[in-house]
Amino acid sequence: MIIGDPYQIAIQVEQIDILCSPSGMFNFIINDIFIPGKGVTIDLYMVISSLKESLEAGLKKIDGDIGDIPIEEIDLSEGEFKNLISLDNEGVLYDYGCDFLLGFDGNEERLIYTVDYAKSYAETRYPKGTVEKLIRKLPLAESLTIDKTNGVIITKIN
Repeated sequence: MIIGDPYQIAIQVEQIDILCSPSGMFNFIINDIFIPGKGVTIDLYMVISSLKESLEAGLKKIDGDIGDIPIEEIDLSEGEFKNLISLDNEGVLYDYGCDFLLGFDGNEERLIYTVDYAKSYAETRYPKGTVEKLIRKLPLAESLTIDKTNGVIITKIN
C-alpha cells in the first residue's frame, strides 16, 4: 500500500509475513526513488513505531528552525542534532544505509537523508506539515493484515 502522494512524498508499506512481528517492505518514495529500496523482512512494528515516536518526541524537544543554512554547513556527525529531529531513533532503516532528519525553515520542512550510511546527505523541501502528516497517517503495524491468495499478497488495514 502507498500512503501519501507518490508524486511528492509517500511511504510504501507491504506486509509480507509475520516473523516475530509484522514484517515486510517499507520504503519512503522521494523524487521517484524508493528508499531504502531493499529488504523484504523489515520489522514493520519497529520502523513504524520508531518513526511515530521519534517525530512526537522531536516536535516536543526542538526549539527552533535550522533556517536556510546549506546542508553542507550543518553538522550531521553522530549524536544529538541541534534543531533537527532524528526520525528513526531505533535505527531500523540504518541497517539498510538510511537515516532521516527533519528540520524547519519558516513555512518549509527540510527532510535531510542519507542512503549510504551517512557518507553523504541529500535534502528535499516540502510545505510545513507534509512529512509530519505523512508519518501520522501510517497505520500501526498491528492493524496490518495480509491476504495471500494464489501467489498474490495484498496488505490490508483492519
